[in-house]
Amino acid sequence: SNKTVKLSLPKRLYFILYGIAGNNEQKMNKLVRLILEEKLENSTVSELSQMLEKAKKDKEETEEADQI
Repeated sequence: SNKTVKLSLPKRLYFILYGIAGNNEQKMNKLVRLILEEKLENSTVSELSQMLEKAKKDKEETEEADQI
């Protein structure tokens, strides 16, 4: 059985994907699902973990810069 995930996208990325999907939200959801599935099939657990750590570090650096 499938699980549902809600995803927040930056507005720019949303409109890019929406345009590629022919301004059809159902097709856009399918496109996002296919992109994620392909990325997961072609990545190791280690690579995915590194992506998560990089995102965490980038967020911390952005927060520090905002405080200055």
